[in-house]
Amino acid sequence: MFLQSVQSLAVLVLVCCSVLVVDGRPQEKKSATSDQIERRQDNEELARATKIGDSMVYGLINNDSEDKDAKQEKEDFDSKVLTLFENIQQKIVKALNPGAIVDKATPEDYEKNPIEDYEAFRLGIVSGVDFLAKQLNAALDVPKKIVKKTNKTFTKALNDIGAKLVGLE
Repeated sequence: MFLQSVQSLAVLVLVCCSVLVVDGRPQEKKSATSDQIERRQDNEELARATKIGDSMVYGLINNDSEDKDAKQEKEDFDSKVLTLFENIQQKIVKALNPGAIVDKATPEDYEKNPIEDYEAFRLGIVSGVDFLAKQLNAALDVPKKIVKKTNKTFTKALNDIGAKLVGLE
């Protein structure tokens, strides 16, 4: 059994080696494909030097290809609608031309307090209202004072009468 496994292993090794030797041999030279030809041409162009000013620059590739084969973009219906809305918005913005608020502000708008211009007028109004309020309060206090004085006089008179009746005086 051991001998058979060694023999089968030897056969397997020989088969593998023969495959590697056959595949490892140099292949017959095939003709170059178009991709290989283009790569060679690009390598030649990269190796070519171009004089720019006083120095030589390597690797500039001359791209003479035409865009004839390029697929042209076409605008779909959705894109046309969006373009129409965008054009309308731009026309409205140009017509109304809204400016920034900061640009319209003058130094007086944010440096000076406009109330300071009317300080004397404001003080005059406050003083006048204060004077009228004091006069009104004084006029309303007169009847109160009269009623208090009358009450005191009447209370004193009643106390005197009550004292005579009781006999305290």
